Amino acid sequence: MTVWGLALAFVTMAAGTLVGGTVGFGTNLVAAPILALINPELVPVPIILASGVFNLLVARRDRGIHPWHEIRWPLVGLVPASIVGAATVAVIDQRELSIMFAVLVLLAVALSVSGLHPPPSRHALAVAGMCSGFMGTTAGIGGPPIALMFQHHHGQQIRASLSRFFGISSVVAIIPLAAFGQVHIADLARAAVLIPGGLFGFVLSQHAARRIDHGVARRAVLLVSGASACVVLLRALT
Repeated sequence: MTVWGLALAFVTMAAGTLVGGTVGFGTNLVAAPILALINPELVPVPIILASGVFNLLVARRDRGIHPWHEIRWPLVGLVPASIVGAATVAVIDQRELSIMFAVLVLLAVALSVSGLHPPPSRHALAVAGMCSGFMGTTAGIGGPPIALMFQHHHGQQIRASLSRFFGISSVVAIIPLAAFGQVHIADLARAAVLIPGGLFGFVLSQHAARRIDHGVARRAVLLVSGASACVVLLRALT
């Protein structure tokens, strides 16, 4: 990567973790589409690894009330869907994966703005975990399906629950990806490139989490993600 590419990756990851650490989700939703434009090799494995480090930091900062109890059913759906997602990545070529990636992002944005308020039943939580696992493994973006289920919780509780869920989902996503030959040594170096920006965004989020209105931050996430996904899709189709 060029110096400009590294600088853009730093800023992009910082912006993603700033949003994620403030509203509880959106790190990959913001960062992954832009990183795919900077260098397609930064998605999905490097960003999954880097965001996993970030989620550990958020989980340590935001304790919440019984967060593991909140995410037990989403975790039930997470594992099988992540395996299916890894198998999908293994058999689809780069152009088709880019198209699928862009469509998944647009689908995630549509779900977030749809106004749906599904009741947090066991089945709904498990299905949300499945959708999150598949999208997280194939595109590095698994936030919106599960975040919809927690949208009425207090901000700290959202961050406490989702950071733990996404931390585990990062591990769950990497294991089948590695089994299908999609994780390489070079991905560790690419993840290391993303971590400094993520740490900077995390530091900023500690202050922003107490001040920024969730609705404003969420609209910014959806706007940037939708626009970036459209660019990725257009590039893949031309």
